[in-house]
Amino acid sequence: MTKTRKILAFIKLTRIHHAIMAVLAVIAGSISSIPWIQIIDQYTKNIVLGSIVTILVEMSVFIFNDIFNLSEDIINDPDKPLVKKEISLNEAKIYGVLTLFSSIILSIFISFESFILILLAIITGMAYNITLKKTGFLGNLIVAFNTALPFYYGALLVYVFYEKKIVIFYTIAFLTALGREIIKGIRDIVGDKKAGIRTLPVILGLKKSGYIATFLIITAIILSILPLMLVKNIVGYLLFILPTDILLLYSSLSISFHPDIANASKHRKITLIAMFLGILGFAFSNI
Repeated sequence: MTKTRKILAFIKLTRIHHAIMAVLAVIAGSISSIPWIQIIDQYTKNIVLGSIVTILVEMSVFIFNDIFNLSEDIINDPDKPLVKKEISLNEAKIYGVLTLFSSIILSIFISFESFILILLAIITGMAYNITLKKTGFLGNLIVAFNTALPFYYGALLVYVFYEKKIVIFYTIAFLTALGREIIKGIRDIVGDKKAGIRTLPVILGLKKSGYIATFLIITAIILSILPLMLVKNIVGYLLFILPTDILLLYSSLSISFHPDIANASKHRKITLIAMFLGILGFAFSNI
């Protein structure tokens, strides 16, 4: 295998696009907490280090996710690098350990609070990979918790421990991610059944799971109205939040009417685009 193909396989293994979104969420959390001028003057180092730590955590958790879920991925996602043997299991373990410990060490240089939060993210992420994924909905809750965590981490990097906007942004991201995880469960129902993973689609069926995912996402859409009373830049916020809400509404309604594997696969991608736009909306809301 050429070096280029190896690098591309590593990028795919680590799902680097998720890491980029997480960094944007960290920046959005920071900008939403204090004026951006203050961030540049006082907290540039924290934001840079925190962004690197976030990337490393995301990479390590996703690497170990593929390591522990190899048997399910052979059925659900045969195009993954470990399944295709583009990266060996030993190589993946080395990459995973290096990124994991690097993130912990770097987090210590930011602050004690940063270290604790990163440790929490790693522990819950690894617990999901090793065992909680098989619990189904509890595993979904863990993923949603960690997906929304970068917003709070961003606030923590500028030493803001409570801010109304961050609580709202976190809740919106949490509910959207939880709904998206249920949609993923619909897509992966065949492999999850064989692997003994008790997701909501496995327990309740596709139709009821589609309704639950729709309820969660529509609740997130409704909550996206609340920041209008708090943000500094309403136009910047709405510029990204309106298309976000339109995409999420379309996906949630579609999955409730057609909760099948092919449709879930399609809308899992659409909801990811919506989440990316939502993060930009959160970021621009205080500029």
